[in-house]
Amino acid sequence: MGEPGGTNSYSWLRRVGGEVETVGVAPVPDSQRTATSGKLFVTWAMTAASAMTPLIGAILYPYGLWYMIGAIALTWLICLIPCGLFSEMGRELPLTALVVARRTYGWAATFLLSALFAFVNIAFFGLNVAGGAQILAALSHTGAAPWYWIIGVSNIVLVLFGFKWLEYFYRYTAGLFILCYAALTVYLATHFALHVPSQTVPMAWGTAISVVAGFSILSWTYKTSTVSRFCLPADRTVGRTWFFLMPSLGIMLPNLVMGVMGAYSKDATGEWNIAVVGAQIPGWGAVAAVGVALAILHVNAMNLYPATVDVLVSLNTVRKPRTWEQPVATVVLGVLGVLLAQAGILAHAEAFVTGAGELLGPFAFVMLVDWLWGLTDKRDVDTYFRPARGFGDRWRIPAITCFLAGFIVSFCGKNFLPASFSHTVPLGLLGSLVAGGAYGVVLVSRRRRSGGGVSPRIGAARGPGERLMGKV
Repeated sequence: MGEPGGTNSYSWLRRVGGEVETVGVAPVPDSQRTATSGKLFVTWAMTAASAMTPLIGAILYPYGLWYMIGAIALTWLICLIPCGLFSEMGRELPLTALVVARRTYGWAATFLLSALFAFVNIAFFGLNVAGGAQILAALSHTGAAPWYWIIGVSNIVLVLFGFKWLEYFYRYTAGLFILCYAALTVYLATHFALHVPSQTVPMAWGTAISVVAGFSILSWTYKTSTVSRFCLPADRTVGRTWFFLMPSLGIMLPNLVMGVMGAYSKDATGEWNIAVVGAQIPGWGAVAAVGVALAILHVNAMNLYPATVDVLVSLNTVRKPRTWEQPVATVVLGVLGVLLAQAGILAHAEAFVTGAGELLGPFAFVMLVDWLWGLTDKRDVDTYFRPARGFGDRWRIPAITCFLAGFIVSFCGKNFLPASFSHTVPLGLLGSLVAGGAYGVVLVSRRRRSGGGVSPRIGAARGPGERLMGKV
């Protein structure tokens, strides 16, 4: 009797273990590239619909409702093309963005950038853990301490199973999440007098767009290829419009809807978090708790998952990948994120969100210019795994210099540009354009010096990288 049970237990554990994602930084095999544009939209919509997303409404509240809506819509229009290009990058070449960045920035520079961005993602993870723990503590009338670990461990388990199961989770919980927040909106409308939030300070478009972009689309843009590498390949789909649009639309629509909810909640109750408003009413507290819990799990899965992949890029720079590196990295980084939450990262939320956008924007724009410039040779997988052979392969000085120039404009522009300018022009996006534009000038100058010829395709023949794609 014991032997069959033991065999069944072993078989069950083996099946569960087989579902743990271990693809790491390798090209995603064609058998796993099945996600559609609709799944892409749901994934990013649920990712962006965080329990903290209504905070946008509170931050932009002084500008009034219509200016707030205008700032969110304009941010989407500005970032639509970069976000779509990064997403399509993953469909054309099934690698995460920071592996592709080796071509742009060099192996050593990418090692440092991967470690830095892994920390940025884990800091966002900690930020949401902290915010979620405090909200759930208020809803359950308990202390926040246990909620840090309940949220953190739940996310770790979820991310261990990779994108396949993350997509299932997003898809099958989307309806419940929408229902919970719709119920909270009805509660707000039926228990409080609602008025259109009015403008109380002059509109500062630059400041507003910088906040929205850093809070949402600019911070997510480079991560879109980490998801889209699991989508149907670009050469197997007719038309790219929906695949191109879905990530940015999925990110910005929840920011618009939940930002409006946050603004109305703040105007009516003084509290931007609509979930906390209903905490004292029997029944509504449970609805709020379910909605908040799902919102936290949704967004934090897409903070921990890219952080894991970014760390693996750094590790792969100095040693060959190992099968179980991905799940081990997920556990270690998840624990680190919870510790950051307990250390009080929530107190620095707005400054951190803005700073992240100032860093990620210039990085993404330089990389996009290089990607578009190298259309003839970008699809050779071997290019991104061939070890560096000299200083030039380790450090791409022109790209690094342009990235740093853009970052200086984004981060320090307010110190040397007129105050009226920084209020009018979003410095995070200006710095990104400076970085990308400067690198474009570098590439044009380099071509002119070389006689204007088209750069040859690197590794045109099938190599071990292409064979790897079929075996992983």
